[in-house]
Amino acid sequence: MADYISQGGFQPSIPKHLITEEDMKILDAFGLTITPDGEDKLYLFADDWCTHGILAAEDPKDDIELEEEALYSCLQGIIRRSNGELPWISKETAYTCTRNLPDGFGGSAVFVTADDVQYFGTGSWLGQRIHEAENADKGPKPPTICVVLDGGAVQKVVTDLPAQFPASMDVVVIDTDVEGFDEQSLLKIPHNGEIEHAVGHIVKLSNSDYDLAAVVHQIKKRGW
Repeated sequence: MADYISQGGFQPSIPKHLITEEDMKILDAFGLTITPDGEDKLYLFADDWCTHGILAAEDPKDDIELEEEALYSCLQGIIRRSNGELPWISKETAYTCTRNLPDGFGGSAVFVTADDVQYFGTGSWLGQRIHEAENADKGPKPPTICVVLDGGAVQKVVTDLPAQFPASMDVVVIDTDVEGFDEQSLLKIPHNGEIEHAVGHIVKLSNSDYDLAAVVHQIKKRGW
């Protein structure tokens, strides 16, 4: 049995006076280890990085599950609050494994500024290079699109090559299972010459913080 390990560090260390009590709750929700760095700074490290955090409440049934975007939004708030003292924060993550498995190793990085969050995955980068080497006469690697669900609900739609799509591209999500919905909330959708009812919403296509090349590799390897 192999254990997959995901650990990462945040740079640079953050001045203590920039971190509020609310920030500390978010950092704790993602299980970050917070270590003093000198007298006035804190170093953040993820011993077991997970893209979900739990904001604990007094009653466990009131706990709030957070997506990692909440953490990056928190870091952006710290950056803005610094008024130029802290222009950026990065997170570099290593993916390792207790056995020498082909899908057990990789890495990623996130670069956070006051108004932007950028992601990079080694698997996606290598996938692009491999495609170029093996298909020099077939054009660039096609993008991968990933639909992220949580409890059956679409949370976000991401891609590993956002530059190949228009900026702020809309993705329409529809669900034709309308049981329990008020008729006024239903969409009327022409389909094959008929009108179907559905509920729906719009999701912005965004840059993937998942290593989609690694995901695709594992899925194909398993024959799913």
